[in-house]
Amino acid sequence: METAARELVRHCPTQEAGRATWTLETLGGALQEQCPQLSPMSHETVRRWLHKANIRYRRAKGWMSSPDPQYELKKHQRDRLLWIARRTAEGVAVWQDESWFIRWPYAFRSWAVQGEPLTVRQRWNEAVDKTALFAALDDATQEALLYWAPGQPNSDQQIIFLDQLTLHYAARNKAFIALFWDKAPWHTSRKTQNWIRDYNQRAKREQLPRLLTVCHPTRSPWLMPLEPIFNWVKHCVLGGHVFETVAELQQAVEIAFQQRVAKAKPRHDQDIAAFLAAAQKSRSVL
Repeated sequence: METAARELVRHCPTQEAGRATWTLETLGGALQEQCPQLSPMSHETVRRWLHKANIRYRRAKGWMSSPDPQYELKKHQRDRLLWIARRTAEGVAVWQDESWFIRWPYAFRSWAVQGEPLTVRQRWNEAVDKTALFAALDDATQEALLYWAPGQPNSDQQIIFLDQLTLHYAARNKAFIALFWDKAPWHTSRKTQNWIRDYNQRAKREQLPRLLTVCHPTRSPWLMPLEPIFNWVKHCVLGGHVFETVAELQQAVEIAFQQRVAKAKPRHDQDIAAFLAAAQKSRSVL
């Protein structure tokens, strides 16, 4: 019976059941059809049988996959460059992403007394000050280089940030910068790509660190470690706060960002050690 129950819960009920998920009654009826020797069972008997078979009632988790047909190839290329940057002292792997913030509360979750509704202020159509945060995260040291830009991100602000980034690592005598980012328009724009090409030509002449960029596959935010940091800052730290000035907002974001990165560093160091150990045993990522 345990085997039959495990097999049933892996599939949806038939259309005749009128539901997309199993109830104790419908599952008991389906078990009786597969095991005619069983006597009629109450829903409590079915529950005990499921518990004995280690079958639990759980909430389904969201699962995303990239629609990019070259996902495996692009991830393979990313892993290869990441492995080289992590093994070479002359290189550095850097994650770069952006997010914009407003001086207005974000939707958040918190404890509340029953009968006292938890509310978040909403705005109408009035303009609200916006500011964009460009963040580059050093994969090895977890050092974060932050740059604030007015309004929304664009190619001009991206070039300013890239210039700061290359100067930062030139002072540390790095030979190359492996930059991992997504396919945002200001990353792939002609203006940004021309600047990267011109910079690499100048870097060859002046012995500056070469800039190697790798775009993640389409719609694959799970490959970018900065994504959960931005989300955590917005919903867990900013929450229902209303900031009087953009400077106050930026200061709060920077403090929360640095705290979040520092807290995750021990686990990140373990992940890097495991990554390098697996890459040395199997060259599949190469």
